[in-house]
Amino acid sequence: MRRACAVLAVALLGAAPASPPGLPTTRIAGPYYVVETSSLRYNTDSGAFVADAPVKVTKQRLDAAGERAEGNVKAGTATLHGSVQVHDGGGPSSPRGKSAPPATLTCDQLEVDGKRELYHAEGRARYESGERTATARTMILDRKHKTLHLEGDVVMTQGDSTARAQVVDMDLASGRTVSTGAPVTLSRPASPAP
Repeated sequence: MRRACAVLAVALLGAAPASPPGLPTTRIAGPYYVVETSSLRYNTDSGAFVADAPVKVTKQRLDAAGERAEGNVKAGTATLHGSVQVHDGGGPSSPRGKSAPPATLTCDQLEVDGKRELYHAEGRARYESGERTATARTMILDRKHKTLHLEGDVVMTQGDSTARAQVVDMDLASGRTVSTGAPVTLSRPASPAP
Protein backbone atom coordinates (compact mmCIF):
# COMPACT_ATOMS: atom_id res chain seq x y z
CA MET A 1 0.00 0.00 0.00
CA ARG A 2 1.46 3.34 -0.97
CA ARG A 3 0.36 6.31 1.06
CA ALA A 4 -0.59 9.39 -0.92
CA CYS A 5 1.76 11.88 0.63
CA ALA A 6 4.73 13.87 -0.52
CA VAL A 7 7.44 12.73 1.92
CA LEU A 8 11.32 11.54 3.74
CA ALA A 9 14.63 11.64 6.42
CA VAL A 10 13.54 9.61 8.86
CA ALA A 11 13.90 8.67 9.38
CA LEU A 12 15.93 12.16 7.40
CA LEU A 13 19.55 10.67 8.26
CA GLY A 14 26.68 11.77 7.73
CA ALA A 15 25.71 10.68 4.33
CA ALA A 16 27.56 10.79 1.01
CA PRO A 17 29.12 14.10 0.05
CA ALA A 18 26.88 16.48 -1.89
CA SER A 19 29.34 16.69 -4.78
CA PRO A 20 32.68 15.16 -5.77
CA PRO A 21 35.69 16.97 -4.30
CA GLY A 22 36.87 19.93 -6.34
CA LEU A 23 33.53 20.71 -7.98
CA PRO A 24 31.71 23.91 -7.01
CA THR A 25 28.64 23.38 -4.86
CA THR A 26 25.38 25.26 -5.25
CA ARG A 27 23.30 25.77 -2.14
CA ILE A 28 19.65 26.84 -1.91
CA ALA A 29 17.68 27.23 1.30
CA GLY A 30 13.97 27.17 1.89
CA PRO A 31 11.90 27.31 5.07
CA TYR A 32 12.01 23.52 5.55
CA TYR A 33 15.44 22.34 4.35
CA VAL A 34 18.68 23.25 2.54
CA VAL A 35 19.78 21.65 -0.77
CA GLU A 36 23.44 21.29 -1.84
CA THR A 37 24.65 19.90 -5.17
CA SER A 38 27.08 20.59 -8.03
CA SER A 39 24.40 20.57 -10.77
CA LEU A 40 21.15 22.43 -10.13
CA ARG A 41 18.26 23.83 -12.13
CA TYR A 42 16.22 26.13 -9.88
CA ASN A 43 13.18 28.35 -10.41
CA THR A 44 13.46 31.25 -7.94
CA ASP A 45 9.80 32.18 -8.38
CA SER A 46 8.20 28.77 -7.77
CA GLY A 47 10.93 27.15 -5.66
CA ALA A 48 11.10 24.08 -7.93
CA PHE A 49 14.50 22.45 -8.41
CA VAL A 50 16.16 19.52 -10.20
CA ALA A 51 19.59 18.25 -9.14
CA ASP A 52 21.21 15.97 -11.73
CA ALA A 53 24.29 15.26 -9.60
CA PRO A 54 24.84 13.90 -6.10
CA VAL A 55 22.69 15.96 -3.75
CA LYS A 56 22.37 16.55 -0.02
CA VAL A 57 19.24 17.82 1.76
CA THR A 58 19.64 18.95 5.39
CA LYS A 59 17.30 19.93 8.20
CA GLN A 60 18.17 20.25 11.94
CA ARG A 61 20.52 17.34 12.76
CA LEU A 62 19.09 15.39 9.83
CA ASP A 63 20.57 15.00 6.37
CA ALA A 64 19.67 12.95 3.32
CA ALA A 65 21.89 12.31 0.30
CA GLY A 66 21.23 10.66 -3.05
CA GLU A 67 22.50 10.47 -6.63
CA ARG A 68 19.92 13.00 -7.88
CA ALA A 69 16.74 14.75 -6.74
CA GLU A 70 13.86 17.03 -7.61
CA GLY A 71 11.47 18.99 -5.45
CA ASN A 72 10.32 22.39 -4.28
CA VAL A 73 12.15 24.23 -1.49
CA LYS A 74 9.22 26.61 -0.88
CA ALA A 75 6.75 23.72 -0.43
CA GLY A 76 9.33 21.66 1.47
CA THR A 77 9.02 18.60 -0.78
CA ALA A 78 11.79 16.59 -2.42
CA THR A 79 12.36 13.16 -3.94
CA LEU A 80 15.86 11.71 -3.77
CA HIS A 81 16.85 8.85 -6.07
CA GLY A 82 19.67 6.30 -6.08
CA SER A 83 21.65 4.97 -3.10
CA VAL A 84 19.84 7.25 -0.67
CA GLN A 85 21.32 7.61 2.82
CA VAL A 86 19.57 9.48 5.61
CA HIS A 87 21.26 10.22 8.91
CA ASP A 88 19.55 11.43 12.08
CA GLY A 89 22.08 12.77 14.60
CA GLY A 90 20.03 11.51 17.56
CA GLY A 91 19.75 13.49 20.76
CA PRO A 92 17.04 16.04 21.63
CA SER A 93 15.62 16.42 18.11
CA SER A 94 15.27 12.65 17.57
CA PRO A 95 11.81 11.04 17.51
CA ARG A 96 13.11 8.50 20.05
CA GLY A 97 13.87 11.17 22.66
CA LYS A 98 16.79 13.20 23.95
CA SER A 99 19.01 10.20 24.74
CA ALA A 100 18.39 8.50 21.38
CA PRO A 101 21.42 7.23 19.48
CA PRO A 102 22.01 8.33 15.89
CA ALA A 103 19.92 6.53 13.26
CA THR A 104 20.54 5.74 9.60
CA LEU A 105 18.05 4.93 6.86
CA THR A 106 19.11 3.66 3.43
CA CYS A 107 16.85 3.07 0.43
CA ASP A 108 16.54 3.40 -3.36
CA GLN A 109 14.14 6.37 -3.30
CA LEU A 110 13.08 8.80 -0.59
CA GLU A 111 10.20 11.25 -0.69
CA VAL A 112 10.55 14.12 1.79
CA ASP A 113 7.81 16.38 3.11
CA GLY A 114 9.78 18.82 5.25
CA LYS A 115 6.71 20.77 6.30
CA ARG A 116 4.90 17.70 7.67
CA GLU A 117 8.18 15.96 8.67
CA LEU A 118 7.28 12.82 6.71
CA TYR A 119 9.86 10.60 5.02
CA HIS A 120 8.74 7.82 2.67
CA ALA A 121 11.46 5.29 1.78
CA GLU A 122 10.97 2.79 -1.06
CA GLY A 123 13.16 -0.04 -2.29
CA ARG A 124 15.55 -2.01 -0.07
CA ALA A 125 14.75 0.22 2.91
CA ARG A 126 16.96 -0.38 5.96
CA TYR A 127 16.78 1.46 9.31
CA GLU A 128 19.54 1.19 11.95
CA SER A 129 19.69 2.79 15.39
CA GLY A 130 21.80 1.46 18.23
CA GLU A 131 21.23 -2.29 18.42
CA ARG A 132 17.96 -2.05 16.45
CA THR A 133 17.72 -2.76 12.72
CA ALA A 134 14.72 -3.09 10.42
CA THR A 135 14.35 -3.88 6.74
CA ALA A 136 11.22 -3.62 4.56
CA ARG A 137 10.12 -2.78 1.04
CA THR A 138 8.54 0.47 2.30
CA MET A 139 9.15 2.62 5.40
CA ILE A 140 7.38 5.81 6.39
CA LEU A 141 8.96 7.87 9.16
CA ASP A 142 6.73 10.51 10.73
CA ARG A 143 9.08 12.63 12.86
CA LYS A 144 6.30 14.93 14.06
CA HIS A 145 4.24 12.07 15.52
CA LYS A 146 7.30 9.90 16.28
CA THR A 147 6.12 6.83 14.36
CA LEU A 148 7.69 4.43 11.87
CA HIS A 149 5.51 2.36 9.52
CA LEU A 150 7.15 -0.63 7.81
CA GLU A 151 5.49 -2.68 5.10
CA GLY A 152 6.43 -5.68 2.97
CA ASP A 153 8.71 -8.50 4.14
CA VAL A 154 9.56 -6.71 7.38
CA VAL A 155 12.48 -8.08 9.41
CA MET A 156 13.36 -6.38 12.70
CA THR A 157 16.25 -7.30 14.98
CA GLN A 158 17.27 -6.13 18.41
CA GLY A 159 20.23 -7.86 19.95
CA ASP A 160 19.72 -11.59 19.37
CA SER A 161 15.94 -11.33 18.82
CA THR A 162 14.28 -11.24 15.41
CA ALA A 163 10.69 -10.44 14.37
CA ARG A 164 9.19 -10.97 10.92
CA ALA A 165 5.86 -9.62 9.66
CA GLN A 166 4.21 -8.03 6.66
CA VAL A 167 3.32 -4.76 8.43
CA VAL A 168 4.83 -3.17 11.55
CA ASP A 169 3.91 0.11 13.19
CA MET A 170 6.29 1.50 15.81
CA ASP A 171 5.89 4.31 18.29
CA LEU A 172 9.48 5.55 18.47
CA ALA A 173 8.98 7.49 21.72
CA SER A 174 7.55 4.60 23.75
CA GLY A 175 9.06 1.67 21.82
CA ARG A 176 5.60 0.09 21.41
CA THR A 177 5.37 -2.08 18.29
CA VAL A 178 2.31 -3.57 16.57
CA SER A 179 2.92 -6.29 13.94
CA THR A 180 0.26 -7.55 11.52
CA GLY A 181 0.03 -9.75 8.46
CA ALA A 182 0.34 -13.51 8.57
CA PRO A 183 2.60 -15.00 9.57
CA VAL A 184 4.14 -12.94 12.38
CA THR A 185 7.16 -14.78 13.79
CA LEU A 186 9.40 -13.96 16.76
CA SER A 187 12.64 -15.73 17.52
CA ARG A 188 15.40 -15.43 20.05
CA PRO A 189 18.28 -17.70 20.90
CA ALA A 190 17.63 -20.62 23.22
CA SER A 191 18.41 -19.98 26.88
CA PRO A 192 21.41 -21.85 28.23
CA ALA A 193 20.59 -24.97 30.30
CA PRO A 194 20.58 -24.40 34.06
